Amino acid sequence: MSARRILIVNLTRLGDLLQTSPTVAGLRALHPDAEITLLAEKNFAEVCEAIPGVDRVHRIDLDHLGHLLLAGGSRVGEAFHFVRNTVAELRAGRFDLALNFSSSRMSAVLLGLLDIPDVRGWSMTSDGFRAIQTPWARLFATLCLNRRVAGFNLVDCYRGVAGCLSTATPGLSFTVSDAARARVATRLDAAGIAAGARVIALQLGASRAVRRWPIESFARLAHELAGDGKRIVLVGGGGERALAAELLQACGSCATPLVDLCGQTSIQELGALLERCALLVTGDTGPMHMAAATRTPIVGLFFGPALPFDTGPYGTDHVVLHAGVSCAPCDHAVHCLDPFCRRTITAELVASVVRARLAADWSSLAEIGTALAARAPVRLYRTGFDARGLFDCPVLGTVLARPEDELRRAYRATWLTLLEGVPLPGARSTGLVDVAPFAALAELARLGTELTARLDRLVIDAARSLDAVQRVGREIEVLDRAIGEHGRVHPDVAVLTQMFAFEKETMPGEDLAGLTKESARLYRDLCRSADCMQALLGGSGAVGEVDHASIRQ
Repeated sequence: MSARRILIVNLTRLGDLLQTSPTVAGLRALHPDAEITLLAEKNFAEVCEAIPGVDRVHRIDLDHLGHLLLAGGSRVGEAFHFVRNTVAELRAGRFDLALNFSSSRMSAVLLGLLDIPDVRGWSMTSDGFRAIQTPWARLFATLCLNRRVAGFNLVDCYRGVAGCLSTATPGLSFTVSDAARARVATRLDAAGIAAGARVIALQLGASRAVRRWPIESFARLAHELAGDGKRIVLVGGGGERALAAELLQACGSCATPLVDLCGQTSIQELGALLERCALLVTGDTGPMHMAAATRTPIVGLFFGPALPFDTGPYGTDHVVLHAGVSCAPCDHAVHCLDPFCRRTITAELVASVVRARLAADWSSLAEIGTALAARAPVRLYRTGFDARGLFDCPVLGTVLARPEDELRRAYRATWLTLLEGVPLPGARSTGLVDVAPFAALAELARLGTELTARLDRLVIDAARSLDAVQRVGREIEVLDRAIGEHGRVHPDVAVLTQMFAFEKETMPGEDLAGLTKESARLYRDLCRSADCMQALLGGSGAVGEVDHASIRQ
């Protein structure tokens, strides 16, 4: 069914908004006559205006709302009027489809107030509970809690929620204006960088200190590259100015001077600047996604909570170095007292990768990757897309597989089978993953199907079988706790048990008969997913026919 008015909610930062652009393109292909509105935080609205396919940008000033609430007193009344007016303005848009990519409770409440018939992502039920609508949104939430084996890039999760995974995507998109290009050209010319010069950009900052590569490492890298005659430009926002000053002091003896443009570019000018660069060296940051959108090659430095498989640069032929230490990826809430993972990626290594990538020397990059495998936890990955147009991130070089590699591969194939109807590939057992927990989970799920079948028979004559209905209900409660505990004891199956828990929370139906049928479906789906994982990991899981229509509900 074609939508006429579509609302996309993404109340996050620069990078997340840029990663929404393939979804906008997919929605435009599926609904060519629809009006697409993007609701964004006021501070980042500029980026939305340059995303192709967006018809209207609705700005919301969350800083102002927070200020009113924190002030208290009479200002709380102002905050109420602010929210009421925002809801009224959005309801006036008469949207028939909404995609909420922000997982906050605030955004869920907002979507619950808008009375939009088709809401996908985070919303609020009529009785005040937060609900995650559609399987792809629930899978996205599940993978956020199990990132070690996350098999899909954030962008593809967005596309899955929107139902446009089958549409072609060129990658991230951002329209750079000619005026911004002219302003950047003037600044570079004033810094002695002529048109056509090969410029390397360095992005020093990140949202948290644990996500930043040390300044001393950037300094050694700058000395190496300046020694090659490369011109280096520092990019980023005003928050990076102190870091840039520290780096400039450390690089006073560089063969060529560094050009500091931190905090001196608008979002449009950042796009124009990166467009001029031959390569960007960066952590997992907003400018990294801007570089991907402007087709600038990237050498990404991933450590701490950063993981190339789910937030890597969405494009072709970028190189990501990942510090795959035993505790990676750490949780976003972790405050590490010794982020040693950052030190495993050395300046000399990055310099060699930058030189090879500038030369598009993939054989040398593969050799570097193979050599690293013998002496360091760092791996090199080359970004691209698989035959279905989904983001892929194969390792460069010859390396030994890890259990998380096998789990990630199997989970990716399982969900594509269950959610998109893709045929299940053949088994590829390495013996790295114990399939017994998956077999045990399948048995628990089969017990669930038996219990719901008993309950369904009893519900028909519930008036005379109330005690029996209650007994089976209690057995199902015990079983669900056992399934959850199984996932906590055996982390390899946690993706399946968490997805099951999210699905249970959002079961449609209000009468006992309807809820019983929905529960039966969820147990069948859990059994199928566990069987798929067994089969893919070389176990003996018997994968029956998958009811794709029921799973997509």
